[in-house]
Amino acid sequence: MALKELPFDVYVQILKQLPASAHSGEGPRTLVACLQANSILRSAASIAMVWEPHYRVRYTISLPASELSRKQALDDDWKALYMERVCLDRQAIKLLDDIIMERDGRLERAREVTSTLSYDVWNALAAEAQCPIPEPFRGIYDSNEGEVPRHAIPRRFWARSLLGTIARSHAVRTWSGVRDEDDNDNGDDTLETAIACLSSYFAHTPMEISSLLDVFSDLCRSYLADKNISTTPHEFNHNESALCCISTSICDFLWERGFRAAEHSRFNAFNTRFPHWFLTTHKDTIPISLVYIFVCLARRLGIRASPVDFPARVLAIVSSPEPTVPDIIVDVFGSRSKAILSLQEDIPRLLMDAGITPLPVVRYIRPASTASMVVRASRNILASFSFLPPIESISEGDLHTAFYVGLTVNLIFMNDRRYLLNIMKHIARFPLDILPVLTDALAPGLSPPIQKQLLASCKAAQEDEDEAAASVTLRSKLSIRIQHFVGMIFKHARYEYIGYIYGWEPSCMASGGWIASMNVDSLPRGRHQPFYHIFTQSGSVRYVAEENIKPATLKPYAYRQLLENAPEAGRYFEGLVEANERARLLLSPELLSAYPEDNAVGEMWITEGTTD
Repeated sequence: MALKELPFDVYVQILKQLPASAHSGEGPRTLVACLQANSILRSAASIAMVWEPHYRVRYTISLPASELSRKQALDDDWKALYMERVCLDRQAIKLLDDIIMERDGRLERAREVTSTLSYDVWNALAAEAQCPIPEPFRGIYDSNEGEVPRHAIPRRFWARSLLGTIARSHAVRTWSGVRDEDDNDNGDDTLETAIACLSSYFAHTPMEISSLLDVFSDLCRSYLADKNISTTPHEFNHNESALCCISTSICDFLWERGFRAAEHSRFNAFNTRFPHWFLTTHKDTIPISLVYIFVCLARRLGIRASPVDFPARVLAIVSSPEPTVPDIIVDVFGSRSKAILSLQEDIPRLLMDAGITPLPVVRYIRPASTASMVVRASRNILASFSFLPPIESISEGDLHTAFYVGLTVNLIFMNDRRYLLNIMKHIARFPLDILPVLTDALAPGLSPPIQKQLLASCKAAQEDEDEAAASVTLRSKLSIRIQHFVGMIFKHARYEYIGYIYGWEPSCMASGGWIASMNVDSLPRGRHQPFYHIFTQSGSVRYVAEENIKPATLKPYAYRQLLENAPEAGRYFEGLVEANERARLLLSPELLSAYPEDNAVGEMWITEGTTD
């Protein structure tokens, strides 16, 4: 039967059966093909309802105000909405391509993505951040499906960098808003979002954290129903006994789902401070994290719950809308021993244990402001750096990111220039943040003197970036021989760690203090030999004398570890060549521009075993 003979409704039903997938564009491509076919298919594919499932599954994150504006302007036409978002995606991908290919103007492009497109292109950038990469670098969670795009590894790196910049910019603005609000404000959304923003620095959105909490909320409802505990607010909100029962039961639920008090050996692990970790892989966690989960779940159930900024450890307070029902103090962290604390006995005892005179008690058990909780959380983050457990496997990238979070929160709320100085020391790890995060989001909310200092520091960092973007290093113009090349894999002659060269200078360009502390002049060739910028296998960045570099070839798993432990390597390398029992890393467009002669030297090394 010819297609034109089918009833129109049949076409519509067929198109409605197209599978919607966040990872495949086959459905929308089919619909677009229909739009270019005969009139009856074009009409069927133009019906808004056939586009709705594809829109919902592909675009899960957006700027709420922008999304509302689009829906109003397009009258909730799902086809038009989809096409509008596709146009935004293309703008973002074009800017991403330019960032990959050209260092010059990179900061301005990042600013455009962050300020103009923001969360509206999150899904598109997230897809780019998961694009297939060359086989030697694939981890256990990387897909083997799909064609590897050009510059796949740098593409992943810069897409992830843009995601981080978008999320951090939003987090900074959120915290600045919290600081400027009424000190007693602790609205349901404010607390949840402000703490969730700690994970934004790792490119996990508040929407992601809220979705995880929604899942646990549904599980908690089912758990309470199985225990025959009512989840209807008017049945428990006006009765002290019922409020105690449901509060204790939420603590029991958390325990059964694996959310427990961290033991001493795990208490100072910095992962326990961030929602994307303590809601998933680090459920043995600290009081403030457990109270955060408790409060968020309780509020979803219609319970008036808030954290308490208690001296010894963070507690929760549950209140009834009925003035005659007393407040309930909940010790989520210690709930296995006693969940509901007595105002007359337990609270004074805990205060005395903390070395505080328990008078008056009431001042210590009031609902905490969102600002106080964010600051306390950030100080827990910074404190964890003094007690990093040696058994913990921690990437340097995660450590720098956690430190960056703690410093930023304290700068926003404390206005202390010492935090600013430390932020600028670490900003090189976050190469796109200078304009959209520090200049545009952070600076406006600071006191005039610190704002002026930050803007001056950002201007200097931008000038350094512009200078680096224009720099081209040619070994042929030097009188000294450069023995090694960018992309070489080596083993340190003395310490035997594995390293990867991503830059070099004809002599040691470090400060006099560094040269003295590292005893550079005691080396056989001293400071007047080439020095190389390298990544170690563990992810640290070092500066190594030429005499300490011995070329090496690695086992296949080692290359996967490079991107896992040193994600910054994705900025500089995009492939691997192995031949003649030798290996080298292929250079990203950025390194090809900065060291245009090193690629040929690397190829000579592979084919002939020499760099001359």
